[in-house]
Amino acid sequence: MILRPGVSLTLEDLTHFLEERRIARFKFPERLEVVERFPTTAVGKISKNALRGDIAGKLNAEGKA
Repeated sequence: MILRPGVSLTLEDLTHFLEERRIARFKFPERLEVVERFPTTAVGKISKNALRGDIAGKLNAEGKA
């Protein structure tokens, strides 16, 4: 997720927002990653493979994967 300048968001804030909208709890995210920009492909689309790799690397570093 990319936030506007000066705005913050926590996993708790997001969870509260989803609860207010009566979203099923099994659909809630386990983790929230805020990034400055999304990695893109050569044609300018968001690179899902690069995002997966970034998260996998972070999880490995934390010992959770």
